[in-house]
Amino acid sequence: MNAMTDNERVELNDIISALVDGRASDTERARLEELLAASDEARRFYVRSMAMSASLFERAGEMQNERPEPKNVIAFSGWSRWAAPLAAAAAVLFGIWIARFFLGTSQPASAEEQPEMVARLSGSKDCKWIGAAPVSGDEIARGRRLELESGFAEVTFDSGAQLTLTGPATLDVRSAWEAELQRGTLKASVPPEAIGFRVINTAVEVVDLGTEFSMTAEEGGAAEVFVLKGAVEVQPRNQADGAAEPPRSVLREKQARRFAKAGASEVRDRDKKFQRFAAKIAVERMAHPLNYTRWSFDEGAGDIAAAISNGANVVKDSAIHLGKSDTASSRWTQGRWGAALQFDGQPAVQAKLSGAAARGTRSVAVWVRLPAEPSVSGTQSFLALPLNHPPQTWAEFSMNSLPGEGVLGALRMQTRQGASVGATSLRDGKWHHIAAIFGQPAKKANKPHTKLYVDGRLESFSQKPASRRAPSEMPAALDGTLWLGGQPGSSAGATMALDELLLVDRPLSPPEIRHLMQTNQLISAEAIAAN
Repeated sequence: MNAMTDNERVELNDIISALVDGRASDTERARLEELLAASDEARRFYVRSMAMSASLFERAGEMQNERPEPKNVIAFSGWSRWAAPLAAAAAVLFGIWIARFFLGTSQPASAEEQPEMVARLSGSKDCKWIGAAPVSGDEIARGRRLELESGFAEVTFDSGAQLTLTGPATLDVRSAWEAELQRGTLKASVPPEAIGFRVINTAVEVVDLGTEFSMTAEEGGAAEVFVLKGAVEVQPRNQADGAAEPPRSVLREKQARRFAKAGASEVRDRDKKFQRFAAKIAVERMAHPLNYTRWSFDEGAGDIAAAISNGANVVKDSAIHLGKSDTASSRWTQGRWGAALQFDGQPAVQAKLSGAAARGTRSVAVWVRLPAEPSVSGTQSFLALPLNHPPQTWAEFSMNSLPGEGVLGALRMQTRQGASVGATSLRDGKWHHIAAIFGQPAKKANKPHTKLYVDGRLESFSQKPASRRAPSEMPAALDGTLWLGGQPGSSAGATMALDELLLVDRPLSPPEIRHLMQTNQLISAEAIAAN
């Protein structure tokens, strides 16, 4: 696309204004990337807009170390008279923006300048890399190219898909749901929660339908696909000039096809290759300790919900006191695993955070059951807690009650920076497993990178900036304290049930989240892989 529509011009102008003001969201930045990649006109518009802003800043005498406060209105007409005198400034600004926006920076100034991490090198064996060598446990950013000269490398995507590369191989990490194999061999293991994960190259696009498959990509552009379990959908891509686009087809277990410019064909030495790909590849994984605090709510009666930590040690300070009254007895119900806490509009309850939870929370997991048709008026958070120590940022979880900000009834996470609203409605009266993963916040920014999972599947979510009336500091009631069933200090609370609440001081991996959801047991990804 080269020519922009009027709506796209208005949209681009709004996004650039937000970027200049320093209030552009991650979603807006992603949309800006799409517009700039698709249109020469958009790129020219961007350069001129940035150049005009630079000129205005300089004329106003605001070129200081701190970010100035520019005008946020950029006109559409009259660009020609700015082009010549501001060409140099535009080139400099455009170069800086490209470096920061597409490549990231080695010294981040804000959380939004951090690259989006979408995968992790979860295992390796005898790896020799071309270029920068990642080590086991390293996060991998969207857009990164992995060039493996020899050995084996296991990459676990945030969606839950797991690819094992056999060197020599080159893989481009495109997102949490897509990778491109430029050359070499990979083996993909995709759980049901990651159905829809794609592996592409110049010859074929493979969409997983819940399976294990292998792919080889040759230097000349041809590729071969082998389905070890389940099924995949394939779409040939590298067709001869003028040829009609072939239809998508499905390959099932023990089927294989070769894709090249001349078309699809049978695979030579098919059985021999299947035997090689079926062999298990044993990679080495770095053990990551698990430090956690957990409330199972399995008491089922009484006025105390106990907390445990590593090794089933009881954390007395973190027990939840329900109060000795009839209200306390009504707080118990049948849970997803054993008993659970029921909230029917009563005031919130609280627990002191100690041990691993007090040092800083990086993962939250809990089972939630909302009424099938809950009231959306006066919706309150069902979980609120600080995320780090000393306390600088926090999170509140609730059901989204604002249709204009996302799916009604979806998971909503509110922080000082704004709200993240998921895409899956929870308003069905059933138990749903929720997990929120917080990466390390950028230096001086206090904004962790967040991932949301519902029933083990990575959620897509929209982000809404915080209101100007949002508190600039964490509410005092959340300092070192966890709140359940309502907002701290409110006389009324949420209507819902909670079960098996877990706080962990490091990000959980997709296999750990899936295993926890399926078995109610928390063990490391390394232990899961060894089973």
